[in-house]
Amino acid sequence: MPCDELDYGRFSELLDLRLRGRRAPLSVTIGLTDRCNLRCAHCFVHDPAQDSRIRSSELTTEQWLGVFDQLAEAGCLWMAWTGGEILLRPDFADLYRYAKRKGFLLSLLTNGTLLTPRIVDLLAEWYPFVVEITLYGRTKETFEKVTGERGAYDRCMRGIYLLLEAGIAVRLKTIAMTLTEYELQAMYDLAAELGVEFRHDGVLFQTFHGKDISDLRLPAAKLVAADKLHPKAAEGFERVDARYRELVEADPAFVPEYVYTCGAGFRSFYIDPYGCMGLCQMTRPAAYDLTAGAFREGWKLLGELRLRPISKEFECLHCDLAGFCQRCPAFSILEHGDPETVVEYACSITHLRARQMGLAVSDN
Repeated sequence: MPCDELDYGRFSELLDLRLRGRRAPLSVTIGLTDRCNLRCAHCFVHDPAQDSRIRSSELTTEQWLGVFDQLAEAGCLWMAWTGGEILLRPDFADLYRYAKRKGFLLSLLTNGTLLTPRIVDLLAEWYPFVVEITLYGRTKETFEKVTGERGAYDRCMRGIYLLLEAGIAVRLKTIAMTLTEYELQAMYDLAAELGVEFRHDGVLFQTFHGKDISDLRLPAAKLVAADKLHPKAAEGFERVDARYRELVEADPAFVPEYVYTCGAGFRSFYIDPYGCMGLCQMTRPAAYDLTAGAFREGWKLLGELRLRPISKEFECLHCDLAGFCQRCPAFSILEHGDPETVVEYACSITHLRARQMGLAVSDN
């Protein structure tokens, strides 16, 4: 008897209803490596590709397979691999096949420059949920200026075409910044020509390796003006804002009680290249060492971290626009070393975006 087909969105919705608000480790982001073959100007983590010291400290193949076993047993469904550059792992194929056999809905985040026919054949045999590639410019000059790597543009485009020819689901994205702003429209045009989804983001985070990237951030007005390039951006912001307003209307005196109110540690979590679990990729150092314990203990600890109470008054607690502001505790830590602080850049963007959407905005 054939199985009934279920739309992916409907599947996610039914799963959420079944959980009835309970914590569950459904989605994991796996940092396979912090090493990268590019040296992007804005990137918050890009350790040298050939650094033997870092490479030797990463989880081995067998250790990663053991982690995947624990995740499958815990009921994890969604898995995203990120870096650094995931294709620097020489055991990529072995890890990928194993994860697919475990049944994970696996997304791959890559710069695309190391994709080869052999890797694409593997992906065509065991289809990923999606391969998401970051474009760093529409022209070779811009791409190489951002990445610091000659030939990177041609290798990336070759990888994109290999994936498309193999019928593999591809999404493209870019970082809107002072180096790329003049090519945003051209990148959207390319994606339309290729028939793939495309999005941009310009809320740059400060780097873990100490480089100040403030000069790469677009002014808030320019970034908000670029929203019009993404046809569904406004719809997304409006949906998020509506959900938040429903919460406030149900309890007009509502003020967040805990520092963490996102999905980190509730339905999602992060495992770094060295086997440590954390709330998300931006929250470092990670909280629990899986090489010295079991997943269930790490998941328990993340739940306790989510219960960290707000310890002081700050403006964000009473902001009517908190529903779609991109400030989060990790962003605040990277900007000011304190999870309970305003991120002025995010605040400016949110207020401008709200005015553009026609929402009432307080001047306070």
